Amino acid sequence: MKLFLRIVLKIILIIILIIGGIILYRAIDSNNSPDLRSWHKILPSPEPLLNKNIKSIDDFIKIDNKYVRDNYDKVKSDTLALYQRYNPHSSMSSFIDKDNLNASFILDPGEDSTKGVILLTHGLSDSPFYMRNLAHYFYSKGFYVFALRLPGHGTLPSGLLDVKWQDWYKAEKWAAEKIADVAKERNKGIFFMGGFSTGGALTLHYIYDVVNHPKLPMPQKIFLFAPAIGVDNMAFVADWHKSLSWLPYFKKFAWIDIIPEIDPAKYSSFTKNAGKQIYLLCHENKKEVKKIVKEKRKNTLPAIFAVDSWVDATVNAKDLVRLLQQIGTSKDELILYDINRRYQQFAKKNIASHSPFEIKFSASNSPKYYVISNRKDSLGRVLDTVGVFVAGLGIQGKNIYPGINYFWPAKYYAISHISIPIAPSNKMYGRNSTLGKLQIHGENNVLVLTANDIDRVRFNPFYNLMTKELNDFL
Repeated sequence: MKLFLRIVLKIILIIILIIGGIILYRAIDSNNSPDLRSWHKILPSPEPLLNKNIKSIDDFIKIDNKYVRDNYDKVKSDTLALYQRYNPHSSMSSFIDKDNLNASFILDPGEDSTKGVILLTHGLSDSPFYMRNLAHYFYSKGFYVFALRLPGHGTLPSGLLDVKWQDWYKAEKWAAEKIADVAKERNKGIFFMGGFSTGGALTLHYIYDVVNHPKLPMPQKIFLFAPAIGVDNMAFVADWHKSLSWLPYFKKFAWIDIIPEIDPAKYSSFTKNAGKQIYLLCHENKKEVKKIVKEKRKNTLPAIFAVDSWVDATVNAKDLVRLLQQIGTSKDELILYDINRRYQQFAKKNIASHSPFEIKFSASNSPKYYVISNRKDSLGRVLDTVGVFVAGLGIQGKNIYPGINYFWPAKYYAISHISIPIAPSNKMYGRNSTLGKLQIHGENNVLVLTANDIDRVRFNPFYNLMTKELNDFL
């Protein structure tokens, strides 16, 4: 028995030494990353929604605009590079023509013209600007729109060093209750919520919370754009950096990426804590889903509209499918963007050989499911045009818009995660924007930015097709 215990203890000691060695090696290696700049080291001021009793959305909008500006001023400099969000004279500045790209905002059609209200929430490391196109879409339909900035976002990347997902949810819950009050004040009962990526996870967490606490206002419909349902389990162990990153020599170990801040409305640098927090939020949501399924309460949930890319590299689209297979009903709708099958020969085997048409839903009470994919000619040859095809039974059904032709842009092979809510006309990410057209060429191992950062499509070429489906769902 003693010999067995000695062996077990030796194995445990070896495992601890191996893990410790890996952590130490990664910590030392992190020092090869670019130097930390002021926006990595200076922390934003305490978040208004977490530290003040703010009574209305209008009050918050004023406070939040000043808050974002004040934190920007902490690090802004005229001497920074041309492509730099903290250079006020850069084309990538976070303030373009006095437009504060990162602050919360409202779009108000006027009390007499209001048909409903909607809360929109951005994704991890993003800002409310990511919801700008969708906000204008809902506004055009007569909706009062509130786009919320989550704590830790829209100011300095260091804001994601210590933030907790509970901080994000506290802001989300406050915003949901306040915008529901606006609906009551204007004698309109229509209350919707929508979220992109992490914003989608927070939207889901809110409706799960309402199921358990019915006194909270429940939206009638929710809109999920590439929602974070599940993320890589490695995000959980990323928190190990705290074992060393408190030491000055290992400060960089708290970061996954330290990249030049060229994006005016999204952090380029990314903390390990941020990855940990979205993992914990998704894990919490999965527990709530199990409870709802077990107690057979999915019919108490609002109608769900969800859209994602089949090859989303940030969140797993299959997790979204599984969620709707668990809690989806006939009032829900799912849309997946397939890859451009004209480039199928260049795709990895596991992607090229699988199709979103393989997904099956139960025949009764299942969500409407559509796939946006290439059309084919009479000989079965893949075309550049796309259609919206009925799916859900494991096969490709009919094209629901046979008389309308949408085209894949030349040399585009897939829809990216970050492009889902962005219209081609978007001034910062669209087809004719600086970032949308960013293409630079040279030699390997020269740039801090990788080919992935540069090549990733930043706008959704089928945005109008998505809003066409939104029209029907509304």
